[in-house]
Amino acid sequence: MKICALNTDREVLLIAEIGNNHEGDARAAAALAERALDCGAHIVKFQLIEPERLVSVEQIERVKQLSRFKLPISVYQDIARRVHERGGIFMASAFDVDTLAAILPTLDAVKIASGDLDFDPLLALAARSGKPVVLSTGMATLPEIEHAVAAFRAALPPGARLEDRLALLHCVSLYPTKPEQANLHGIETLRQRFGLVTGYSDHVLGIDVAVMSLGAGARIIEKHFTLDKNASSFRDHALAADPGELARLAVLVRGAKSIIGGGAKDDSIADRTSAHAVRRSVVAARALTEGTLLSAADLDFVRPAQGLPPARASELIGRRLRRALRRHELIRPEDVA
Repeated sequence: MKICALNTDREVLLIAEIGNNHEGDARAAAALAERALDCGAHIVKFQLIEPERLVSVEQIERVKQLSRFKLPISVYQDIARRVHERGGIFMASAFDVDTLAAILPTLDAVKIASGDLDFDPLLALAARSGKPVVLSTGMATLPEIEHAVAAFRAALPPGARLEDRLALLHCVSLYPTKPEQANLHGIETLRQRFGLVTGYSDHVLGIDVAVMSLGAGARIIEKHFTLDKNASSFRDHALAADPGELARLAVLVRGAKSIIGGGAKDDSIADRTSAHAVRRSVVAARALTEGTLLSAADLDFVRPAQGLPPARASELIGRRLRRALRRHELIRPEDVA
């Protein structure tokens, strides 16, 4: 799957989930995007929320908070321009159909949040958009994910391939998630079941579990990002990576291709040249005279690997020496009759 020029077949992608950590401050939103790119994230992501299209008007305090955090689409358009100027990728999740339709021309890729996994109209619009789409699967069972994937597939334009357009993120929607709740094997479960690019959306404190997801096969990693974990009481700051953590995570993600490697176990492996020095040869355990009928007690095995390997020692036992040998002198096939 490709997102702009980046191909998940060749590299792991890191999404800095800024979400609403700007708390309604346009300058803070721009600063977060810039700093995320400075730290090495490939993608910066925001959340566009129209409060009364997300929660009931009866949830008065929640509507008030979301309203304080809301930024005009023009702010995101300006941030996207800056991100593109720096070679980055701009992604967002929108939480209603009209907002997604309005921001689509600005997006390089669409994110569908876990809570909207069964919001078929939003899935359908994302599928029709022609953009790569990343879908989080928090709180969802396999049948629920199957429904979402089917709804997305059904809305794809003719000729569009599902595997080119949709990636799935394993996610545990607890804020924060305890490490023992992360269930990273879910990444492989999704990959095997759906045959799509799979990754991990992390809500665990720190970056340790996000790093571990590389070994579990994640091709996309999403991590919340903040400039200051103690910026306010808004919960997303505390579970987010700060610049130092995101930079360390980015180094590992960007190095994942070389770290994970291609899996070959042949002469191309990095330590192959060390084998000669640390493997053993069959040698005389003591000084042996010509004509000695060799037994196991006459053989020893020492480094380096210059002669017959220990695995072939049985070829020498019961045979007579053609010549005398010093202690630890190599015993070669031509030395026995």
